[in-house]
Amino acid sequence: MQVEPAAAPAIKRKRALGLVAASHASQHMYSGLLPLTYPAILIAFHLNYATLGLAVGVIGVVGGLTQATAGFVGRRVAARWILGGQNLVVGLCSIVQGLAPAYFVFAAGQGLGSLASSQQHPVGSAVATRLYPERRGTALSVATIGGSIGSLVVPIPAALLISAWGWRPTLLLMSIPLMVMSLILLLTFPPVPREHRVAPAAGAPRFQLPHLSRSQFIDPKVAVFAILAGTVAAGGRGLGTLNAYIPLYLRNGAHLSELTVGVIFNLVLLGAVVGPLVGGPLSDRFGRVPVLWTAYGLSAVAVFALGQATHLPVAALAGLGLVVGLVAYVENPLLQALLSDGVTAQAQSAIFGLYFAISYGVGSLWIIGVGQAIQHLGFGTGFTIMAGSYLGAAALLVPCYRGAQRARHA
Repeated sequence: MQVEPAAAPAIKRKRALGLVAASHASQHMYSGLLPLTYPAILIAFHLNYATLGLAVGVIGVVGGLTQATAGFVGRRVAARWILGGQNLVVGLCSIVQGLAPAYFVFAAGQGLGSLASSQQHPVGSAVATRLYPERRGTALSVATIGGSIGSLVVPIPAALLISAWGWRPTLLLMSIPLMVMSLILLLTFPPVPREHRVAPAAGAPRFQLPHLSRSQFIDPKVAVFAILAGTVAAGGRGLGTLNAYIPLYLRNGAHLSELTVGVIFNLVLLGAVVGPLVGGPLSDRFGRVPVLWTAYGLSAVAVFALGQATHLPVAALAGLGLVVGLVAYVENPLLQALLSDGVTAQAQSAIFGLYFAISYGVGSLWIIGVGQAIQHLGFGTGFTIMAGSYLGAAALLVPCYRGAQRARHA
């Protein structure tokens, strides 16, 4: 297999990482808009919380499991085509959803968009770690922050547009930045080193299910428990369950206006930008697991408090939302850095593919479960479940603490 240059000049490294973050931003502009349309979607298509949660959860499972192909795809297709192509397809899906005559068409567009964007996280994360192997926590935080910034710029303009024009024109407008980003990536993304393909064993089939050999692990326990923790923490993941239900909670639980919902959700996402900026460098200095334990503990308290706060003034809700953003969105890049520490350089795409497939794919079942809890027991119970998931994830990191410290310095 032809391999691209093994080392990229500093300016190309920065440009490539910046474009990975920019692609992540455009994806999250789209995914950040969708939850803001859900209150209107419930009315337009006569849905309830359980049905919506089931549909969103199933879409998340399918899109998440597809990420397991990242090792296969990332070694054969250049990052520019993966990232540029997915933005183009997601832009087309946004148009389909804006024109959808029935919910199954809307959901089909969302599902296809989820499949198209399934390579963003594992491929983007693998590129970031290969470009900056000595500062993985910081590089992965930058890539993650790109997504958070994309989500951050959406809520207030989207709330105003949905209030003034409705959800359909807003989704149609969203296709424009996605297609522009597609062109930028296809035309300007620099060549970056790809992983080497590991030669198959004699007699092995040409095409195999995604897997990693023992020689590709620095510490298998670190990788396994990072994936398990990510699957449990998906119950309250910022870029998943929280994003799906916070706007619904603020609109239908706290009975706030669409604009106020947009402002508070914007504060949540502002915190999601700042939190990883602090957490990534701290994890590079003090270790992944101690910083993750701190983030999980604070997240459990903040998310539980937010779920019980419908009686509080708007200013207090806004403050709680900001705190949730600061602490609950830190775990994703730090878990990825922990996972990356546990495998060799040539296994990054494959391990990220498995991580996102399991923790995001199977973890998306949490969205279904939380939706059922909210439908039958209320928002308070749903947010309590989310808070509890952080504590479960923190406990799962105990067995790999020492191994994580050794792997980080390997």
